[in-house]
Amino acid sequence: MAAPTQEQLKTLEQSRQRLIQLTRSIGSLMQSLQRGDPLPPWSSLQSQASIISNNLLSVSEHLSDNRDLLTSLVAYPGPDFPGRTQAHTLEQVLRTKLDPRVEDWVARGRKAGTSALEDKSGLLEAELAELWDWAPVEANQEARRRNWGGNFTLEEREMGVQNVVTGLARVLEDEGSESESEEGEEEDEMEIVGVRRQSAGAGFEFDIAPVSAAAQQQVAAEPAVPLEDILRYMTTGVSPGKR
Repeated sequence: MAAPTQEQLKTLEQSRQRLIQLTRSIGSLMQSLQRGDPLPPWSSLQSQASIISNNLLSVSEHLSDNRDLLTSLVAYPGPDFPGRTQAHTLEQVLRTKLDPRVEDWVARGRKAGTSALEDKSGLLEAELAELWDWAPVEANQEARRRNWGGNFTLEEREMGVQNVVTGLARVLEDEGSESESEEGEEEDEMEIVGVRRQSAGAGFEFDIAPVSAAAQQQVAAEPAVPLEDILRYMTTGVSPGKR
């Protein structure tokens, strides 16, 4: 192979810089976990994890964009390389197989990536929009089936509140056994529109307001939030649209 061009050398240097950034961010997180006593606050760990995630994404995109070049390069020592004093470095550069410590997880990563590409179960935009139309109504209907107004759910009441293990230091009381005077006091509370107490039990019922045609058109016009962005927000706290 001919000597690499300046553009190819630039690509190699960019690869090195991105890998250095990734290594440093991982090392910083490991030091925080190993030396921190007590552990760093959650916000700090979340920020470090976000940095590692961004560095991984940068490395992955760079390697993918320059796959043809990086897979065709061959490393070999020149006549002026100090092989006697830098033998360990030379062995690492000329190594043709992955380190046994990482070979297994690289294989698992490639298998997971292949499965993701072959997976045809991803939701289309129309299916996502349908999901978002269905989810709030179904969640509201599920709320009607449960007793959110007390310390115990309907299922816990049916099996006996004395058998419920809460793990709390204080003892929870069953609101269903309150005296009539206490019930009378509760009747004086401010009325909330669309929410009313159940005829039996201490739970609440919720009204689902009908959606107008104009509101439906507005919802349909707004883009649905991809599940990938929701999972990213759940795990990293990064708002959708901010990378």
